[in-house]
Amino acid sequence: MGELNPVSERVAGIVLVGGTGSRLFPTTRAVNKHLLPVYDKPAVAFSMEVMAECGVDTLVLVCNAEDEPTYRSIPSWLGYAESEIRTVVQREANGIAGAISCAREHLEPEGYERVVVALGDTLYVHDSAWAGGILGAFETTGCGAAVAVIEHPDPRDFGIVESDENGTVVRVREKADVRYGGQVCTGLYSFDGSLWKRLESVVPSARGELEITSLLESYIDDGGLATVTVPEEAGWFDVGTPDRLVDAAVARRRLLA
Repeated sequence: MGELNPVSERVAGIVLVGGTGSRLFPTTRAVNKHLLPVYDKPAVAFSMEVMAECGVDTLVLVCNAEDEPTYRSIPSWLGYAESEIRTVVQREANGIAGAISCAREHLEPEGYERVVVALGDTLYVHDSAWAGGILGAFETTGCGAAVAVIEHPDPRDFGIVESDENGTVVRVREKADVRYGGQVCTGLYSFDGSLWKRLESVVPSARGELEITSLLESYIDDGGLATVTVPEEAGWFDVGTPDRLVDAAVARRRLLA
């Protein structure tokens, strides 16, 4: 994957493919939701393509214990054999920041300058060629982290991003009850090497989870969180519900027709 690296630094990747997939029960009682098909390939394949576009040198898949053998064998059934792919089990369902922390032992000792993180159930089903821009934002803005965003007419189910005229984020609100459109997080992030120390300061929220919002806020406090706009033609979908999974599959089919 590293051969496509759009920046000079060494880049690592993390894809979060754990969780229970409760909104997709009963199917996900037997199959991890990131392995469900989105028309012609499993959901996880789209995240793998994003990592390829970002040129990651090492990729860590954070998964459930029962799914680890499947994810460990990805090169044999999905491809990407040229990549160094590692797996780590998230023992406790304690939030996105908690899941990212699981990869620390694999990546921090190797001194990667940049870490790209993708949520495995938020996909770009048409095109991910733009994704390397999540790394370029470091050089163009001087920020230590970046988040991929898109305009959404009903952002209540997502993280809402408010930024200034320069594209620097001033506030992130998680699943706020708003009645107007705005920019939302699409599940792709990039962080500098301070990521691991910042994760140490994240404390459980009222719902008992280590929130990605808290991690992003630590960068905002330093004036260091930039936005990268996802092009409409990328075909972004959150496939965490039956309707959205079907919508993503239909969009993918239309693309390939």
